Amino acid sequence: MSISVSRSIFSSLLNRNRRKFIHCLFSSRLQSDEAGSKSEKDSPDKLEAAILRKYSEPLLIEKLELPKKLQPAEVLIDINYCALNGLDVLLCENLYSDKQNIPFVPGYEVSGKLIEVGEGAKEAGYNIGDRVVALNKERFGGLADQCIAEIGDVWKIPSSIRSVDAVCLLENYMTALIGLEKHGCIEENNMVLINVGIGGIGLAAVDIAANVFLAKVIGVSFSEDRNDKIRERGAFHAFTYKEKKLSSEIEEIAQEKGIKDIFEGEAGQHFKKILKGFMKVYQSKTPSKNFLRDDNFGVVVQHLSREGKIIVAGVAHTKSYAEKPEEGEDVFCISGINLKDYRKRKNDLYRQTGDDIISFFEEGLVKPSPSMIAGLYEVNTAFKFISEMKACGKVVIDIKNKDAEAKVLWK
Repeated sequence: MSISVSRSIFSSLLNRNRRKFIHCLFSSRLQSDEAGSKSEKDSPDKLEAAILRKYSEPLLIEKLELPKKLQPAEVLIDINYCALNGLDVLLCENLYSDKQNIPFVPGYEVSGKLIEVGEGAKEAGYNIGDRVVALNKERFGGLADQCIAEIGDVWKIPSSIRSVDAVCLLENYMTALIGLEKHGCIEENNMVLINVGIGGIGLAAVDIAANVFLAKVIGVSFSEDRNDKIRERGAFHAFTYKEKKLSSEIEEIAQEKGIKDIFEGEAGQHFKKILKGFMKVYQSKTPSKNFLRDDNFGVVVQHLSREGKIIVAGVAHTKSYAEKPEEGEDVFCISGINLKDYRKRKNDLYRQTGDDIISFFEEGLVKPSPSMIAGLYEVNTAFKFISEMKACGKVVIDIKNKDAEAKVLWK
């Protein structure tokens, strides 16, 4: 029994009956002695977390100190759910361009409620008890009972949105929306070819293009079992990538839409380069590592003169803005969209995009859903599910129900 509880018992019983109080005190002390050596698990001044101690090794469940005192623009989130992303897996395997020092608590996409609020956060309208979703890509720490986040990475969610749904919203849908709207200038009835890959951001892009912008979507996927999910999201056509059949598939679809000679002339050759840039991810010896990145979603517009344009989007072999083509490499390359860049360079757009995605979901326009839900103690099973490219949607860790078995909802 904690000190605070013992004091409560003391104050309430002392004035009633001293003899009863002494009996209660000794009883509580006996109970405390019996439970004292159980473990730190029940300690109220600790939080439980999944920690990476060694790269490429399983995460360990350990007890950590409670978060430090908040800075003015920070909030403390009591976490209900944490979404695992490909970036988490790559960082834990030390296979990402940005290295993460260990020990390290992965997880950056979380939902829960605020239990402490800094003074600056209060002035910005955040209050204890607010239900929130956060994209904590600067700090991570989501695979724990609590984590600190800056208010610039936190969005309030209405009571109509469940926490388990909210945690599936930000990373994939924000990236897809920025790409389609800002880079592709998408409009109603545009033809959009989306390289979905294994799911994730590509599937979110299909959802947004088809159901928010009412575009005509064609999906290309990693495997046949993904195509049904693409069609369920609103695509009118979906097929599995096969290098020799790619051009013929696209030509056939284009002809059905009245677009002829799509690969002819200079424009046609440029279109082939675009497709090559997007489909190169399938030719890697380790395609899973490319598919799992968070900065490999690109968008390129191919103009078709009188027929309008085709927006090509999705998982691609990308270059960062700072990278230069290698010697002998084709000058044409695709730039990937990274939310961390937008957070720094175009913060207003970053914030507005999060608001828009939450509104789209509240209005029923987009339908993200978990591919797997697992308790915190099954976190390594969830990591393996992602690493083996079995996850088509979000993999969600239930922080409150830690003992929950890993349950595959769809793949």
